[in-house]
Formats: sequence, C-alpha cells, structure tokens
Amino acid sequence: MATKNKETQPKITDILGIDFGSTSTKLVRIKKSGSNLTLVDADVMPTFEFSNDGKEPKLNVPKKLNAPYAAVAVTGQDSHVRFMFISSNLTDARAIQQRVSKSLSLGREHRVGYSIVERGKDELDHKVLAAGIPQVEVQAVRRLFADNHPSNISLEISGLSALNSFSHTPAVQEAEGIVCYLEAGASSVFVSFFLNGELRLVRKFDHGSLFIQRRIQDVLNINEDDALTVLFEDANPLLDQSLDPISTMTQEISISCKFVERNENSRIQQVYVSGGLSYSPYWNYTLTEIMGVEPQVWNPFVPNGMKTYPKGVYGVESMFAPAVGAALAILNSKS
Repeated sequence: MATKNKETQPKITDILGIDFGSTSTKLVRIKKSGSNLTLVDADVMPTFEFSNDGKEPKLNVPKKLNAPYAAVAVTGQDSHVRFMFISSNLTDARAIQQRVSKSLSLGREHRVGYSIVERGKDELDHKVLAAGIPQVEVQAVRRLFADNHPSNISLEISGLSALNSFSHTPAVQEAEGIVCYLEAGASSVFVSFFLNGELRLVRKFDHGSLFIQRRIQDVLNINEDDALTVLFEDANPLLDQSLDPISTMTQEISISCKFVERNENSRIQQVYVSGGLSYSPYWNYTLTEIMGVEPQVWNPFVPNGMKTYPKGVYGVESMFAPAVGAALAILNSKS
C-alpha cells in the first residue's frame, strides 16, 4: 500500500479517487480548500481486467476528472485483512511492519501494510489493522498509470478504503453504542464495528452480490435475470418459503456481532451499508434480522461536506464510498 512521499510532494488539495471494482470502475475528483471539500465530478467506467502479462488497457481519465494525483482502491480478489494485537514493546515502525508481515504469513508475493488503530499503554497490546495485496495486482495497477498522469500515490483494498469516508464523521464520532458499517460489493463484504468513535473489529468475507445471486439461482432454480429481481427488487420468493441461501455467511456475521457486543458490553445501535448490496431489500432485511436494527444506506458525499454532485450519482451514492474514501485518506492526511 503506497503512501505519499513526504519529502518531494506538497500538501495535496486536488485528487482523483478511483475504485477498480469487480463490475465497474468508480471515479471521483475532490478538491480541498481549508477544511472544505468540493466534489468536482464523478463518473463510472467499465471494469478493468487485470492480467499478469501486462496487456491491461491504459487508464484514460475524462477531462473533468483529470487531477494531478490519484488514490486507488482495488477489490483485491486474493487480499487478506486482519484485526490483530501486537506487543506494545514494539515501537519502531520497521519492527511493527516485520511482526505484522510475519503474523499474516503471506510471504513476498504480497504487499503488506498496516495501521495502528490504538497504541498500547501500560503493557496493553497495540491494536492493529493489517492488510495484504498480491504483488501482481499492485504491479497491474501501476501499469495502468504508465504515463504517470495522474500520478498514483496510494493503493488500498476497497472495503477498507470505504472506512475513510465514514470513520471520522458524526455518524461514528457522536454515536452512542456500537455502530456497524458494511461495505458490500460484487466480490466481497467488509463488516466493521465502532464504539466511542474507535474501530473495534473488521472482518472480510470473500462473498458478495455475485455469490448471493448464484445461491438464489440454485435455491430457487431460476435464471440469472430472475435471481437479480429477487435480490434487488422482490425477495418474497425467498421469504415466503423461509429459504436462506446465505445462512453460512449470515451466521458468521451474527457471530461477529455477538462477539463485539459481549466484548464491549454494549449493543449495536446503528447500522450503515454501502456498495451495490446496500440497494438490495433482501440484504437489508437479512441484516435487520441479524442485528435488530434497520440499516441506513451510507452517503459518502453529504456527511463529508459535498452536498452537490452530478445527477447520475443520485440514488447510487453509496457505491462511491471506496473511491471517496481513497481520496479523503490523502486529502485529510496530517502529513
């Protein structure tokens, strides 16, 4: 996961956030003036098929989105995410990096990064969010920016990038009780929990809307179009027959919820959802059954001060959360 070169780059105030998703590519150009953020433009492009032979098409950014720098989020088909605890005796960044890499056990074929969620005090361990992306995917992304314009200066996993659009807002910082946030796209689901404005747990599930769609097809013995109708319009064929095609996945999410509630001695009070699945009545009904709280679709623009955006974004705002989060991670950087 690339970071800014602090010695050679000025404070960045104009950046393009890009989310290379499994089914589409979302782009947002955001400018910062003082503490104010402005969305210059947003767009959706076809998905990019990464390969190992270097034959990916080069990224051709529309003129209105042509910022000098880019911050990238990728689905990360073989990415790994883990919320871990490491000894607070480790204070040097290099030593922490080595311990994180060893704990993930991914080897040199993965690029590993981490963020200290909470530094350990009085012999308590550091709370660390660690992630690893295959090196081949990192190299594939770099090849898209071969002409160095825009200059790609960061790379994150989409599910974690979306947290940057959410974690610092009043929805988290001013909330009472546990707040749950789910970024659910075509290939994966990320579930995160916050209490008192602090991240408590993150889990990644390697199943998204495509998996759920196929499970609905199998359970109801219907074609793809009908399965999409059930998933995004009318779930009654499933509910009327009390069918649960994703019971294993929902059980794992339920276990995570109960673990956090028990560990923090608190209850889930708010649930926010983003990504393509956030517009699925079946998905939101399922989450309500698990958590006892009706999910709210997350809008990454308005809570971050961007109240004006293109008409094409209206109604699908949550799908831009990773792209917005990638950009905000750079714009809100204190360095």
